[in-house]
Amino acid sequence: MFDGKSLLTLEYPKILAELATQAQSAGGKDKARALVPYLTLEDAERALDETQEADKVLFEYSLSPSFAIEDISESLGKAKKGAVLSIGEIMKVGRALRVSRRLKKSVSSAKDVPILAGMSEALYENEPLEKSIYEAFISETEVADNVTPELRAIRAKIRKINDNIRTRLQLFITSPQYSKYLQDNIVTVRGDRYVIPLKSDFKGTIPGLVHDQSASGSTLFVEPMQVVEMNNELKVELANEQAEIERILRNFSAYIAASASEMNESYAAVVDMDLIFAKAQLARIYGAVRPSLNDNGTINIVAGRHPLIDRTKVVPISLRLAKDEQMLLITGPNTGGKTVTLKLAGLFVLMAMSGLYLPAKEADISIFDGVYSDIGDEQSIEQSLSTFSAHIKNTIGILDVITDRSLVLFDELGAGTDPGEGAALAVSIAEYLISKRTKSLITSHFNDLKEFALVTKGVVAASMEFDVETFSPTFKLVMGAIGSSNALAIAQKLGLKKEIVEGARSKISVEKRQFDSVLSAAEQTRQRAAALVSEASKDREDAAKTLQEAEKQKRIVEEKREKLDESIRKETKRLIEDSVEEAEELIDRIKEILSKPEPEITESDLFEARAAKRKLENMSAAYDEEAVIEDTPDPSPLADGDDVWIKSLAKRGRLISVNSRGEAMVALGKISVKVKKGDYYKVKSKG
Repeated sequence: MFDGKSLLTLEYPKILAELATQAQSAGGKDKARALVPYLTLEDAERALDETQEADKVLFEYSLSPSFAIEDISESLGKAKKGAVLSIGEIMKVGRALRVSRRLKKSVSSAKDVPILAGMSEALYENEPLEKSIYEAFISETEVADNVTPELRAIRAKIRKINDNIRTRLQLFITSPQYSKYLQDNIVTVRGDRYVIPLKSDFKGTIPGLVHDQSASGSTLFVEPMQVVEMNNELKVELANEQAEIERILRNFSAYIAASASEMNESYAAVVDMDLIFAKAQLARIYGAVRPSLNDNGTINIVAGRHPLIDRTKVVPISLRLAKDEQMLLITGPNTGGKTVTLKLAGLFVLMAMSGLYLPAKEADISIFDGVYSDIGDEQSIEQSLSTFSAHIKNTIGILDVITDRSLVLFDELGAGTDPGEGAALAVSIAEYLISKRTKSLITSHFNDLKEFALVTKGVVAASMEFDVETFSPTFKLVMGAIGSSNALAIAQKLGLKKEIVEGARSKISVEKRQFDSVLSAAEQTRQRAAALVSEASKDREDAAKTLQEAEKQKRIVEEKREKLDESIRKETKRLIEDSVEEAEELIDRIKEILSKPEPEITESDLFEARAAKRKLENMSAAYDEEAVIEDTPDPSPLADGDDVWIKSLAKRGRLISVNSRGEAMVALGKISVKVKKGDYYKVKSKG
């Protein structure tokens, strides 16, 4: 059960008002404002599934379906009863058909949206009727000429008669004989009949019928006898036009009546889907996530933000009430955020049960059979109830209806009366809630309740953090801590005279001062521990970043080495290809010399051939020198200038130097390359 008072206290209607702004249709806005939480896990899960599918359509498929549909149910009801719809009503139906068809197309364009796809089956399409409506009506008062051949013919005749009448009357206006009798040289209309304005002093000078006169009586609107018959003919055709328009509207109304049931169902589906898409839009505005749902009483909120507080100012709140825990007692200073935390928890439950996403990092929310709250000043002037009396009356009403599946929120339980009696009453109510196994969140300043939380199974304590150095609340909720009210420290910080504060402190009992001192010391210890944990966490993050950067640099080095190896291979290949090309040129030159007849071979030719032969022999020797086989390593110590074999290149080179990591610089002819450790070894020198 969700009573309106608790919904109002938790500001649920304000969320619905924001939801309504995201809906496009009047029906969707009404549905948003009337939304109530679902009572079963299955229904709430389905509502969240709907929101998730709408989010996918909007932001994964980048589709923006229109829901700008007007309520056509009344018009459809009239059509079913045989009434003739107006042009405006028929055009509403046409717009509804267009929205329905386009929405169905948008949903069919998205994949893996089974719920929306199922809902879209109810969307009624009748493109011929839709097209006919858009073609038939120019505006909500005007029918197009070409709807029927009969209307086109009638309007052609009307235009012709109009032209004839105007032409005839123009003769009166421009004629020197009659123009002097006219008030203005214009043709006007009175009662669907064309007339001219005659000065009343000249009544009778133009034979005709008087249809009207001006307010002053100085002008008579006369229909000359020459155009009476034409005006009669015009009136007949205008009547024919209206009759044809009536027939057209009747036909459209009949077509609409034949599909009224399908259109009603389609309209309802569009409105339902409008609300679902509004939820998805609101989730994006809130920066919200889909909550997990359970039915075991667990409430777990991680970095939750109250949606009605400015995102740039709100302090995220995390709280947890496990399934085997019955009560969360929130303590801490005034103005520290206890009430906001209480409202946040209750509002998140209502939103999750309504299929709304939650502005949090993550959330696991239980389904309850009712959410009941007593928050804020309940003083009633009308009923002459004090604040305490109003709270107690509200509390009685809550305790009478709760079950083991309810959620109760009490703000400052037992406040507003004698502190001793109020504390005792608060503890007793807390014990009753535990006995009923009702989930509850309670805020309090009473030490008795703090002690109750420490010794009672199923009760969890939490405190709004207070900076003991600045005497200011941080608005952060610390689970597992019990906080002091710090009223005197806050009063002093706000400017209350020091001697007053000290006087108040001296009047506090020794037991309370000791209790508050223990709480304060515990809070300071917790804050120091939290600071150490935060510092350690930062150190871990820094170490992780350093490791990540080192691994990145390692990858860069490996990539450069691979590129270098590839460069070496390409250079080696180029050198070999150049050598082969040069050898082929030498051989071709020798062949050319030897192909000459012996008498033609000169001394110069022989010298050139011998030089080419020596060059080939030198190239062969150099190649043999490099082509060392791998099974002839030299076991003697390696020194600069030694010959080495590079395994990855299968080539001999001369060692230039070796660094501390075992990487070697090796000369390969005219180029020097860097070779990694293990990719080379010493070989016996050839010379």
